[in-house]
Amino acid sequence: MISKVFSAVIKGIEAVPVTIETDIGRGLPGFIITGLADATVKEAAVRVRAAIMNSGFRFPNGKISINIAPAGIRKRGSALDLGIAIGILTASGQILGSRLSRYIIAGELSLDGSVCPTPGILNIADEAAKCGRSAAVPAANLKEAAIIRGLEVYPVNNLREMADHLNLSYEIAPVTSADVENAGLEYTRNNDAVDFSDVKGQEQAKRALMIAAAGGHGVLMTGSPSTGKTMLAERIPGIMPPMSYKEIIKTTEVYSAAGLLSEEMPFINERPFRRPHHSVTEAGLIGGGNYPKPGEITLASSGILFLDELAEMDPKVVDALREPLERKTVSFIRGGETYTFPADFLFIAASNPCRCGYYGDPDHRCICSPGDIERYRQKISGPIMDRIDIHLDLRGVAYSDLEKKDGMSTAEMQEMVLRARSTQLNRFRDAGIELNSQMTDKMIKKYVRMETDGETLMKSAYESLKLSPRTMMRTIKVAQTISDLYGKECVGADEISEALQYSRYGKENGVK
Repeated sequence: MISKVFSAVIKGIEAVPVTIETDIGRGLPGFIITGLADATVKEAAVRVRAAIMNSGFRFPNGKISINIAPAGIRKRGSALDLGIAIGILTASGQILGSRLSRYIIAGELSLDGSVCPTPGILNIADEAAKCGRSAAVPAANLKEAAIIRGLEVYPVNNLREMADHLNLSYEIAPVTSADVENAGLEYTRNNDAVDFSDVKGQEQAKRALMIAAAGGHGVLMTGSPSTGKTMLAERIPGIMPPMSYKEIIKTTEVYSAAGLLSEEMPFINERPFRRPHHSVTEAGLIGGGNYPKPGEITLASSGILFLDELAEMDPKVVDALREPLERKTVSFIRGGETYTFPADFLFIAASNPCRCGYYGDPDHRCICSPGDIERYRQKISGPIMDRIDIHLDLRGVAYSDLEKKDGMSTAEMQEMVLRARSTQLNRFRDAGIELNSQMTDKMIKKYVRMETDGETLMKSAYESLKLSPRTMMRTIKVAQTISDLYGKECVGADEISEALQYSRYGKENGVK
């Protein structure tokens, strides 16, 4: 008798449906798994044998052949354990197979037969919903899987429980998203969290960061130590819009595949804020490995990637950001297979102006030589600088600024960001994008309405500052976001002028 159990494996961060075919034939006892299975899958033989016997079932005394189809896809991970055990019990006549086609079954088995938490369960549950099946998953992953709307989730505690359910002697009650406290998906900001009103004397920087959050524009903050670069960056998540259901699912799938979820944190409903150390490797930042795993840029998707001390990082690691910043994805080819991970994040970076940190500081003496300063600045390549829309120079805070009343709060800034994003969503409803920073050159010509004085100033700046076409287009995108923040229908000279101040070339040429 041959049994068929439907399951899924994780490829990168995607779930790929597979069929576990089990045949128990005559011959010397043996246990063979075919279908490009890795060591973890092949080791399932040990876990499954012990789990079956310790659950009170008879382990077949024949030649067990298991094929995981399609055979051309590499199978990795322990999520197939439960499906393999169910397949063996069905093929040996100990379980009824009449209801097997209803489920995608996934979960790692312990030697005592209990079903352990397993990475990638949300991805597998999502695939089950797409296939029109229910999902039988570890009970510990219930909240994670149950956020998929319209999916019936069967939480399994142990092998015996799943077997009895299939034998109609015990019923596992299905759970849907309506049964789970879905209010947990709606992130409510903690009133005790850090607030922009705590930041004194950096109102221009706060305004620039509000523009960045509204339009999805990357930012590089340059300034001496203690000018508030990190303090400002840490407050950006508070002004970002709440995550949509689609963003929650996509982000949680990344963390699920990476094994970063837990019963205490079964899903991600707050925008990620990733802050890797400046010594991070290229694989740690971008991702990769023999079996590609998500890096920091993927873990930051739908959120913020903050790179502090950018000039202290390995230049090769920083340059690896070129394509992800443009394409919003990163791809790897391993063993003839392509793995594509999302990399759609808001890029925020901070750097000192020189090695000692005080070049250009009116209150401290810089001890670096001109050559040292130039070499330090060149560690951030031109192509990376050109991909950053907003460049800020931060200065120290005067004592008089500390005594002033609080500036704009996080709540006030978020309100303006939400209004600007709503304008963009309405503008781009048929364009397939959501933010000004995502506009192509053709979209800029179609959607950006410029007043005559704005066009004149842009043309003059292009010629006098020797701007590249890319820099000009980025400047126009920032200007459009400024216009959206203040409810203007057209981009005028004031918006172009402010956007030029933030550009790399405008900053270098002292545009005010």
